[in-house]
Amino acid sequence: MKILHVIESGGFYGAERVLIELMLGLKVLDHDVALLSFGYKGQEEKEFEIICRQHGIAVKSIRVNKLESFCISRYIKYFAEKNNFDVVHSHGYKFNILFGLMLKGNRFKCFCCTVHGYVSAPKFSKMAFYQYLDKYSLKQLNRIFLVSQHMTSLPSIQELESNQYTVIENGIGGYMPICTVEERLITFLHNKTTRLMAVGRLAAEKSFDTLIDALPKLIENDPKTVLVIFGAGSEEHRLRDQITQLDLTEHVLLFGFVESLLSYFNHFNVFVMPSITEGTPIALLEAMQARIPCVVTSVGGMPHMLGYGRGGWIVPPKDPLALQIAISKSLIQNQNQIKTSFSYDRVMHEFNYIHMSRQYLDGYQSMLTLATGSK
Repeated sequence: MKILHVIESGGFYGAERVLIELMLGLKVLDHDVALLSFGYKGQEEKEFEIICRQHGIAVKSIRVNKLESFCISRYIKYFAEKNNFDVVHSHGYKFNILFGLMLKGNRFKCFCCTVHGYVSAPKFSKMAFYQYLDKYSLKQLNRIFLVSQHMTSLPSIQELESNQYTVIENGIGGYMPICTVEERLITFLHNKTTRLMAVGRLAAEKSFDTLIDALPKLIENDPKTVLVIFGAGSEEHRLRDQITQLDLTEHVLLFGFVESLLSYFNHFNVFVMPSITEGTPIALLEAMQARIPCVVTSVGGMPHMLGYGRGGWIVPPKDPLALQIAISKSLIQNQNQIKTSFSYDRVMHEFNYIHMSRQYLDGYQSMLTLATGSK
């Protein structure tokens, strides 16, 4: 089978990580994959394009101006048909919208998408308008893939027929870069006894402010407690102000974006994900694989990932006290060893990239069968 994946990447974040795991898995299973990567004129080669080429994935980079971007769906159809692809798989709402607005007779035969995440947009905002269009466009696709069962409760999914979407949880294990740990982290962690880490975009939905609010009590119990947050984003200034106001500048490090954290996990005692919305986060899967105790909020697919408490500690979102208590419990060795063993086994058997790729292949085959039968 030949599968064309389409994305407009803004970096190497969750969607990109899932996508490269999927493409590597499909290659292992002996299927042809390629990436069609869009950007605007003047943009240099993107980080995700470089990473894909390094891993032997065929990449076609397209750069367009604003006006040309409205014709992307036609170009995708032309490119897919010219190169005999069986399936086009979108990883962004822009492509879903432009495809959905095409006349039915002009669309590619098998067009699907993965909904990697969903953030509620303020009313009357540009993002709310895009989400409205996306909700309409999803109905026009051959298949929608969701990364967690929780996403089936989204309003845009509730309007679909149950046979239009499939839940396929993320998997890892194919993409395994090892990066050198930066010296500034080693310096910051020197002589610290309680080392907490968090990962994600510095955005409101990640709720890192809640985690920072939980720190003072933890520091009372152990003055050598520190927190390192890996990621970048629009909330950085607000978080820095909060850190200063709480007099935590010696205890919190906003480290910035790191392409791969695989070499970093063994420097920490606890992994914390205090988000108010999530799908099936790759960073949590990596932490589970690294056998580090995990404390998460009861949102999205995270409770299921941790076996509803068997593999970690689960607390309500936006609750600093509950977070602080759970982190304290996670530091007790005889408790965390049982949970980390459970979470490690769960990743290796249920959240494996080959298992994920086989499920996507089943979805592709189902689409092709329906498309052929409808002719």
